[in-house]
Amino acid sequence: MQKHVGSLGANEILELVFVYLAEVSSLKDYDKILEVLAAMGRALTSADRCTIWVVSDDKKTIWTKVAQGIDKIEIPINSGIVGNSICNGTRELIDDVYSDNRFNAQIDKDTGYRTKSMMVIPMYDYSDTIIGAFQVINHRGETEKFDKRDLERLTLASTYAAETLISAALAIEIEETQKEVVFTMGAIGESRSKETGNHVKRVAEYSKILALSYGLDEDEAELLKQASPMHDIGKIAIPDSILNKPGRFDENERHIIETHAELGYHMIKNSQRPLLKAAAIVAYEHHEKWDGTGYPRKLKGEEIHIYGRITAVADVFDALGSDRVYKKAWNDADIFKLFKDERGKHFDPKLVDLFFDSIDDILHSREKFKDKYIKKVDTKIDKQITVLGAYGTKAKGYGTSSFLLNKKNVIDAGNLLESLSVDSIDIENIWITHSHLDHIVDIAYILDNYFNLRKKSLNIIGLPQTIKAIKENFLNNIIWPDFSKIPLTSSNEMAVTYTEIEIEKEYEIGENEFIRAFKTDHTVVSCGYVYTKKDASVLISSDTHSLDTIIAEVKNDRKISSIVVECSFPTELHKLAMESKHLTPKLLFKQLEDLKRDDLLLYINHIKPSYLQKILEEIDIYKGKWEPIILKDGSFINF
Repeated sequence: MQKHVGSLGANEILELVFVYLAEVSSLKDYDKILEVLAAMGRALTSADRCTIWVVSDDKKTIWTKVAQGIDKIEIPINSGIVGNSICNGTRELIDDVYSDNRFNAQIDKDTGYRTKSMMVIPMYDYSDTIIGAFQVINHRGETEKFDKRDLERLTLASTYAAETLISAALAIEIEETQKEVVFTMGAIGESRSKETGNHVKRVAEYSKILALSYGLDEDEAELLKQASPMHDIGKIAIPDSILNKPGRFDENERHIIETHAELGYHMIKNSQRPLLKAAAIVAYEHHEKWDGTGYPRKLKGEEIHIYGRITAVADVFDALGSDRVYKKAWNDADIFKLFKDERGKHFDPKLVDLFFDSIDDILHSREKFKDKYIKKVDTKIDKQITVLGAYGTKAKGYGTSSFLLNKKNVIDAGNLLESLSVDSIDIENIWITHSHLDHIVDIAYILDNYFNLRKKSLNIIGLPQTIKAIKENFLNNIIWPDFSKIPLTSSNEMAVTYTEIEIEKEYEIGENEFIRAFKTDHTVVSCGYVYTKKDASVLISSDTHSLDTIIAEVKNDRKISSIVVECSFPTELHKLAMESKHLTPKLLFKQLEDLKRDDLLLYINHIKPSYLQKILEEIDIYKGKWEPIILKDGSFINF
């Protein structure tokens, strides 16, 4: 019995892809190839139907012969969600298409089929021109909705589909198509770590230049060029939280990231195709070092296959010269110095010499395949808060209240460990709104996980009653250790200190950055905070039942341009909201009627995940003049 795709591991997903690739390789008919590719997209995403749309030669329409269950359709290029995706180059993930005014319901009317959820991914040719789109509809899982992982898998399918369609249209040999598959799979591995497809193109070009210089013949050099894009294919099995982490890895994270070499090897080692056999070697050995200090097997010298030694040089050169999520690009002088220093250590000394002998050709290839960036200007980027946790209780995929003000300061500690991981060692001050667990829980875990790395005390800041509650009921040597009496191993400071604050007193927390507390209405003593940076402020409420103090703050401080207010329960739980002193959409927007300013951005947080859909529906009903922004983990507050 075939597994649901959501339960498949990385190896099984690759096996599924290669099953379809093998079928495609035996086909020459264009329509048949389309059918197989559509079947692959459907299988990878657990969709009910999959459609491949193609842009017409005159660029005025899009058409499909592969819309499973329906006949050929041709529509204007700008029609509906698919047309919008093709015209604007956007990826679409939609839970309910009938709530999207771009949806063209005529097709449903014509066919009698009911479209519910949808994903659309544009397909590009080699010159980055959109040639069509990959579309799947109606997820067959319990929620009937697609998620980000489905989007990632459809991206894989659409990327390969585009490459295959181009190859078919131009009557390229099946062998060439297989080469493009390997390159695409390599690009997918890189794209998960926010790298560009041009990285694998450049590594491929450098590898062939070095292979020819080393003395490999044209065929073998070309084989290495086609195999080298798979060097980091194992990254598809590394969690996003580690792969895209902008800060330092801890010891455990470093171990996990290093497993990608062995994972990549095991994914493709059993293939009998020469191209994939070469790719398996590259994946396995490109992090080995000449002096035996590399990984995963600590091979030394010529124990490392020449493919691994060459790709190591090509990959490191391009990685150092490129911006990554964790660093800025090095300049060439520093890269060249490192290569000379690592000659006979990291790198095969002969290859380092050949690298410098071939540097003109290598730099020419780098320029030819350089990354093209479109710089986005955001005038508010220096006045932005990162939402680390946005919800009213912890659930899988949902973090509780936490707001990152700057590198050293956060409001509340509901979701620090998962969102910041080792970067939480830089947090020095946690401004607590009140003592409920969902606002303080990760104080315990960031201390526990990074105790040995911290050099500064973690200062817990709040109203006197809040500090008293944390000391007596949480960090009390019964529920959790009293870290205020435990010194850090790397300094003489205590792991935790406490600071009591006063309502409406302003405290400086950075250059031109200030914070002040104001009283809120909850079941325990609580406060919200007004954070000011330069000439603008944002108000973040705590859990509250009354907006009286919030409205007063906004009326008295014209610098407040954004407010963050909770909304925990649906209106049907009005009694529970009243007893627990929380808000419902009806209560929230009724009180906001007293707020007469029209220049405010309204953000809503603290929604209980189990009531999320119901609350969102009610917000639309009661919002009136407001256009609230619903906060999610990882989103931003601009002010």
